[in-house]
Amino acid sequence: MDARRPQVPFPLHRMYPRLVKGPPVNMIQTPYTIDSPSPQNIEIKSKRMAVSWRDDTLFYVPDRTGKQGVCILEPSMQPGQEYFEAEIVSTGRWGAIRIGLAPPDHSLEVHLGIEGNSIAFSVDDSTIYGEDLKTPLQCKACKPGDKIGVGIKFSENYMEGADEKCPVVFTLNGKEIHRQDVVIPYKGLCPAVSMASPSQMVRFKARCDWLSQEEEMVIDSCEDEWARLHDVTVHGQILAYAGRGKTIADVGLAQARKPLSPMNHYFELEIIDPGKNCYIAIGLAKKDYPKKRHPGWNYGSIAYHADDGKIFKGSGVGDSFGPRCHKGDIMGCGIMFPRDYCMDSDDAESDNEEVNVVKAWQEREPFNRLNQLDRIAQDNFAIDVYDLSEDEYEDYLSEEEEYEENVDRVQQGTKVQVFFTRNGTTIGRREVNLPPLGFYATIGMLSLDEKVRVDLRPLSG
Repeated sequence: MDARRPQVPFPLHRMYPRLVKGPPVNMIQTPYTIDSPSPQNIEIKSKRMAVSWRDDTLFYVPDRTGKQGVCILEPSMQPGQEYFEAEIVSTGRWGAIRIGLAPPDHSLEVHLGIEGNSIAFSVDDSTIYGEDLKTPLQCKACKPGDKIGVGIKFSENYMEGADEKCPVVFTLNGKEIHRQDVVIPYKGLCPAVSMASPSQMVRFKARCDWLSQEEEMVIDSCEDEWARLHDVTVHGQILAYAGRGKTIADVGLAQARKPLSPMNHYFELEIIDPGKNCYIAIGLAKKDYPKKRHPGWNYGSIAYHADDGKIFKGSGVGDSFGPRCHKGDIMGCGIMFPRDYCMDSDDAESDNEEVNVVKAWQEREPFNRLNQLDRIAQDNFAIDVYDLSEDEYEDYLSEEEEYEENVDRVQQGTKVQVFFTRNGTTIGRREVNLPPLGFYATIGMLSLDEKVRVDLRPLSG
């Protein structure tokens, strides 16, 4: 995917300039509205009041009475569809958001967790509320970007309408935070959200993969193989994109803990789910690569991108390289090290030597200025790029290209051949400078529902 001409969405504060002061007339909702909330969830209907849908996001839109907004999504949860997640986009003026379960006939006049077999997690005080239930949890305060998950652990012989008691599980960013036995009423329990503060927004995802606590204990998470996981979740060898997928600043990045070496010089990924756009990239990057950039887009990285078959070598503009990749394809990346290349095998001594190498490297001129630019690109990429005019953006790219050239001069590292494969066949190779600390296996994703299976050591054994 080309980064030079980003498709920048219209800013939310410009799309909804009156949300804080009061709802536009055409967004005021009447009780018991039935609709199809999202193209991704077309089979789901909702009963709602004082909320509005935009794509997959719920907005609190109070009516003239200022009542809370309640949304109940049907059908009720069943085995095979027993888990959903809601991401907090904005907490508004205060965090009066509750996410949980309610029967389809639950009143739209009251918050979740007050009556009628409903149970919910309250974002503002991290408490589980239910009828005759109030359980404070020892977890961090929720903020925008946090994902609240709710699931029902149905028994093997569960029958709909049997009024059976089942555990309801709450998760925070994929980790279980509470489990509560709840009687499932005759009509079942539906995903539900309630809000009561201006400008509140919640992104809803109905179809989510969920591993129970017992299943997570059985599967080796493999998290210790990864040094960095930004907007990416890991279950065994499966990496799944967990970002917003809205702009090029929403990159999900996974970087291995150890660099490639002559003894472990190759890794692979299999595309399990291409997601919406198959913005999946496999490649190599330096250790401190910016987390908001796809591998290949910035200096110190190279990557093969599945959506367009291009290779990106430290630039936002890719070159034609190989075929596009789709579901089931296996993409590989490796390094052809020189025969005389040596790497310190003693981890303890290597760590100290790496610190000295990096310190000496960064003290060289003109790297002081370049390192400052890198921090700007890493920490404020969305602001720096999306607020620029077209001419300013061109200047930004020119400065970044100059940065890359200067880094290459400063680096003067070992030159290696990086090669890429598709389904076991070598596509091509490129010569690059090896960073002082080595190249780390790096995977990027950027569209909803993308999943890959990764093998960091396919040639071992």
